[in-house]
Order: sequence, then structure tokens, then C-alpha cells
Amino acid sequence: MFDKISQSKWKNIVLFITVFAFVATSIVAIIVYKLSGEINGVAEVNGKEIPFYEFNYAYEMTARNMQMQNFDISNLKDQIKKEVINDLIEKELLYQEAEKEGITATSEQVKNEILKISAFQVNGKFDKQTYLQIINSFGLTPDAFENILRKELSVNNLKTILLSTIYVSDEEIETFTKKQLTKVSGEATLIKPNIPAITEEMIKKFYEEHKKDYSAQTGKNITVYKIDIQKLGDDKAQQLAKQLFTQAKSGNLQSVPAEVEKVFEGDVFSNQEIQNLPKEIQEDVNSLNKDKKVSFSKTQNGYYISVFNGESLKSIPYEQVKNEIKQKLERELSQKALQDMQKTTDITQLLKQNKTEKQTISDNTIQELVVKFGIKRDDLNKLANLKVGEISKPISTENGILIFKLTEIKEPDKSQVDETKKTILPFIKSQKFNDVYQMYVDSLKKKAKIRINKRLLENG
Repeated sequence: MFDKISQSKWKNIVLFITVFAFVATSIVAIIVYKLSGEINGVAEVNGKEIPFYEFNYAYEMTARNMQMQNFDISNLKDQIKKEVINDLIEKELLYQEAEKEGITATSEQVKNEILKISAFQVNGKFDKQTYLQIINSFGLTPDAFENILRKELSVNNLKTILLSTIYVSDEEIETFTKKQLTKVSGEATLIKPNIPAITEEMIKKFYEEHKKDYSAQTGKNITVYKIDIQKLGDDKAQQLAKQLFTQAKSGNLQSVPAEVEKVFEGDVFSNQEIQNLPKEIQEDVNSLNKDKKVSFSKTQNGYYISVFNGESLKSIPYEQVKNEIKQKLERELSQKALQDMQKTTDITQLLKQNKTEKQTISDNTIQELVVKFGIKRDDLNKLANLKVGEISKPISTENGILIFKLTEIKEPDKSQVDETKKTILPFIKSQKFNDVYQMYVDSLKKKAKIRINKRLLENG
């Protein structure tokens, strides 16, 4: 899902600006603005920090892009955040490589690109006021926006060079074309792993261990103490309250005097009202957080010390997530069993120890078999190179191990092959580029020193 979004053209993304009346920077921007830690930015890549304005902008654009495609993002915010951070790190790595190669976009190129963006134009011409209004709605200065655009253009320069290195041979085109057009018939045996039954006990155990992942609401654990003025007198009550406040502030509230009454202890969610607490004390409780852990207040009847003990989670009831957890455990066990199967080369043993599904295949292209069974690209030749009457070696698929016996093959006619060859080159080149590009990025990540602002991930 995110990969598709990230491949959107820059200009198309910017065009979304004209559709919405933007609110200047989202709640996310407000949250991250207050974050602090060893890393001042979103992340640090080889000693260079990625500024928060890049994160705010990328997050906002990704979220809006998804909403335009009718995605409900209410439960995807943490996932979007991680994906955006990963994309920014990848972009920073590539930008640093572009700098080394001397192919970063010039100020003139950035300026020309801005002038061409239709969202910044009025009656077909660039309008400075429109430009400033739009980028300001994202909390961006002209320098910040130009830096984002410079990085984008520089990365595109690097990608263009990588693409120019991709070579597709005539043999590759021939092989690929035949895979698309050649039709085969035969007998397919899919060996599927035996998965242990998921018991109620397993589901409950997983739920208890991962309650945090199934939280419906975040709250805070609070304790409220009262020192009664009427019982102790104002002087003694005040002295006791100050002593208790000092201990709470220092985190040393281990023993509470008997004269102190604990009037509340528990979790509070979304400014919920706590019974029997005066209104002003309720307001104190609502204001507590990890940065303000203790409050001190006085009413006509007593002194109140409210203490923030930490964040708490209200979990979704077990019955509501039971089926979801069961499916998750089944997928995990299936994946593990499949990995174990793929290590085994003894077909007889595989057939004995696992269940099988047999299908008769009639006039399917190899590409259709790939889609039907989820065959990996590396295993295609085990099908493509078969001769009539032969049985394939074990082929790994998404759901098990496939054994295919080829009984008939129909070669495409020459006109079909020639016509397909005309359009297949860009597709093969794009496919090879994606592989090379991912290997290139992975190699950069392995060599890089990357640190992520952990507080950004913790504050969802």
C-alpha cells in the first residue's frame, strides 16, 4: 500500500494542496514539536539530522494521499509514521550519495521546478502570494520547502543514473515473452504444511502478552491524596501537605503518613470525571502528564496532592479480538512450517508428513501459474525449462511446495511474440531497476550510521 503511494509523482502530490483547505500543521506536528532527546531531528543519518519539518510535511501528504484513495487512516497512524520515517531515512541516504557524486540539484533547477508546479500558478503563471500561502499552510518557510524539493530532485538525478546502467539482453526479452505467452497443461500438486490447532489457551496467552497492541485508549494512572484541614487544623495539614508534595516531586513517596487519606487511585481516560473530587482537583488531575507528574492544590476542606504514576492502556475486550489473534497465530505458524518445509528436499518425506491438494492445469500461461500459486521469481525457471513428461523440482510458493508435471506445451505463434516484444522492454527494465535500486538502498543502510528519535515513535 505505502509503496504505491510513495511512487506518486511529486507534482501530483502537490496538486492535492489545491483540493483541500488546509489546517496549518496537524496535531502530529504539535506533538513532535515538543519532543526532545539526544537527537533533535527525526533521525540522524551518518551524522546529519533530518529536520522535523520534513517529517511533518511527508506525514501530512501521505495521510492526505491515502484519504484521497478512501483509506481509513484512524488506526494506521503509527504505521504511517514508521513508513514516513523509513522513507525519509532512505531519501537522506540517497541524497548524501548524490552529494558525493556531485549531482545534487542546483538552486536554478529548484527554482525552475517551483515555477512549473501548477498548484502555485494563477492563470497559468507562477504567483508568489499563492506559493507562500500554500507552503505556509504546511508550516514551511520558502527555504524549508526548497530544501525538500532539492532533496527530491537530487534523488531523482541519482535514480536516473542507476536506470541508465540497466541492460536487458535479447535473451531476457525472449525468455520473458515466452513466459507470458506460452501455455502449459499438467498436474499440479501443492504440498501444504500441517499447522497445529490454535487453542483457546494459546489465544488468551498471546492476548495477555500483547495487550498493548490491542489498546483502544491511552490514559494515565493517577493517585490523589487528601490532607483534611478540619481534622488536623490548617497549620498541621499545610505542613504535612508540603512534606508529601516534596516527597512526591522527588519520586520518593514510599511511606504515606496515616493522617493522609488516599481518595483516588486508578486509571483515568480522556478527562473522565472522578467522583467525589472537587472541580479544581479534577482539573489538576486532567493536567497531569509525564512532564508534570505532581500537582498541589488547596480547597476549603483540605490540601490535595495528585500524582501521575505513568501511562495506562484500556485494552479492547478479549472477545472482540479473539478471531483476529487466532488468524495471526495461524499465519505465523503457517509461515514457520512453510520455512521448515522449504529446507527439506526429500519429496517423499514432504508428501508423507503434510497434506496435499491436486489440480489439473489446462492451457495456463506460466505467468498465470505464478499468480495462482504465488510462485517466487527465482523459481520460475523450474517451470519454464520443463519438457513434456518431466516433473519439476520442489517449487516454493506462498502457501506451500508445488510439484508440477508438464503434460502439454503450446508455443505462441511468431506474430504474438513479435508484438509482445515491442511493449515488454520497459516492463522488464522497470522490474530490473526495482531490484537493483532495492539492493543499492540496502547496501547504503548496512554501511550507514542511523539513529532514530525514539520519542517520536513512542508518542503516537
